[in-house]
Amino acid sequence: SYSKMITRGLDFSRKIEFSFWLGSRGLMLSLIAVFSWECSSTWADEDPTREQSKAKAEEVFGVPKNATALSKDGRIWVDKQRKLVIVDGFVTLREGQLEMFACPVGSKEHESIVAVFASSQAVHAGLLAIGAKQGKPTEFEPYKPATGSTVKVHVLWRDDKNQKHSKSAQYWIRDIESNREMPYDWVFAGSILYKDPDTGEESYLGNSGDMICVANFPTATLDIAVKSIAENSALTYVAYTDRIPPLYTVVRLVLEVSEQAPRQTSDPKSETKKSSETQDGASKQDGASKQVVPDRSDLFK
Repeated sequence: SYSKMITRGLDFSRKIEFSFWLGSRGLMLSLIAVFSWECSSTWADEDPTREQSKAKAEEVFGVPKNATALSKDGRIWVDKQRKLVIVDGFVTLREGQLEMFACPVGSKEHESIVAVFASSQAVHAGLLAIGAKQGKPTEFEPYKPATGSTVKVHVLWRDDKNQKHSKSAQYWIRDIESNREMPYDWVFAGSILYKDPDTGEESYLGNSGDMICVANFPTATLDIAVKSIAENSALTYVAYTDRIPPLYTVVRLVLEVSEQAPRQTSDPKSETKKSSETQDGASKQDGASKQVVPDRSDLFK
C-alpha cells in the first residue's frame, strides 16, 4: 500500500541521515522534508480506530482545566500556571524494538509505544510556551549528545477496572542489556526547521515521527542525551510488554520542564547491586521507577 511505501521511505531517510549527514547535509534534509510532507498529507484517518481512540480520550480525560489548546483538531494543551504540556494519544505498540517512545499519529507507530493526536511541532511550541530552552539535536561525527532543557514525561491511563495509573514514561521502556527500564532523561533538542531553497516552504522535520526518541536522530524534538544508535541491529530499547496496557488504550502524556541536568549515566549502585526480582521481572533497583511521579489525578475526567 502507499502507506507502507512511505514507511519504507522513512526508513531509507534515516539511513541517509547517518550516511550523508556531514558530506551531503542538504540532500538528507531535502529527503526528510519530502517524507515529512508525505506523512502529514497522506495518512489522514485511514484507520478508523484512531478516531475511536480520539473520542475515547475525550471520555476518559476530557479537557484539562485552566489549559490552553494548541490545536483545533488535535488534543494538546499548555498549562502555563503549572508549566505543563498535556497531549493525548493511545498505545500503538506493546512488543518489539523502539526508536521512539511517542510519535504523531500516522507516522512511526511501528516503532513507538504511543501515538499522539498532535504534531511534533505543536509539542515544540508547547515546550517553548512553558519556558523550556531549546538546545541542539545529536551530532554524530564526532558524537555530541543532544542538549536542551531536561523534560520529564509521565504517562496516565485507566486500566480495565477503571483504576487510574500514572508512571514515568521510562517505566514502559526496557533496556535489552540490563533488562531494566531505561534510566535516562529526555532533553529538548528541538529538531530542525528546514527551508526548501527552491520553494521557500518550511518543514519541521520532527513531524515525520521523531517526537520523543529513545534512539538518536538529528531530527528529534526530544532525545536522550546519551549515545543510542538508530540502526535495527544496534537498537538498545524495547517495549516493556508486561507493563504496557492493551493496544489502543488511551493515554495522556504530561511533559514538564525540570531544572535538573539530564541523567546521562546509569546509577552505579543499581548496576552493582543485585536484588530480587519483582513479579513483573523488573529489578527493584530500576533507576527510573524511583522517580517521584506527581499526583495528576486532576487530569483525569
